[in-house]
Amino acid sequence: MYRALVIDDEPRACHVLEILAGKYLPEITAFKTALSPQEGISLIRSFKPHLVFLDVEMPVLNGFDVLNAIDTWGASRWDFDVIFTTAYHQFALQAIKVSALDYLLKPIDIDELRIAFDKFLRRQPQPIPPGVLIKNLVHNLKTPNPSQHKLPIPTTEGMHLLTIADIIRCEADNNYTFFYLSGNRRFCASKTLKEFETMLREHDFVRVHKSHLVNLQFVEQIDRDGTVQLTNGTAIRMSRRIRQSFFSKPG
Repeated sequence: MYRALVIDDEPRACHVLEILAGKYLPEITAFKTALSPQEGISLIRSFKPHLVFLDVEMPVLNGFDVLNAIDTWGASRWDFDVIFTTAYHQFALQAIKVSALDYLLKPIDIDELRIAFDKFLRRQPQPIPPGVLIKNLVHNLKTPNPSQHKLPIPTTEGMHLLTIADIIRCEADNNYTFFYLSGNRRFCASKTLKEFETMLREHDFVRVHKSHLVNLQFVEQIDRDGTVQLTNGTAIRMSRRIRQSFFSKPG
């Protein structure tokens, strides 16, 4: 049903992933491996995979160089999804997370592999081409200031790319999240607040209440009663648990 390609310069890593996919991902009916980025780029053209397992660290060209090379083909060629694989925790992984893409840490855990693949299945078919997310990642990797990275949020109108520095706060509404931005803009995303918290926690966003995630760059003051005053005039009351933890910190 699905064609998968792994691009990794380590033959053992390719072999292990092929075995795991054959045993635990029965939805994959065709599987190929590439031991160099150049071979991988060629196979993307000829094999036309639905999913690419892409190693981040490779000699000569790394995984992101592969994406940059494909980016020159034009938007029509972004017809595959990507799951990154890496042995290291790196700054680049934060850009991957913010871009709403998946990654697996080596050695690959079977459960994590299945979870990542199930996410891929839930996105199929999708109105937003996978290339939108991947091209956004390419943009984020080329942008040295993390606050200028763009966060993709799915809405009923389609995918919006929001600059992180413009997000004042996020508010939960059951399985949806409202984004409040500078310029009195508001968007409703069809994902939970917890998912966005995972993406944004390393960008100075703090969960001050089970329903509220705020950008510290927009906090004007925090009152002794735990009320967070934002620069746009919004006041949010911290939950009791977070308030106790916050005010018990040294300093």
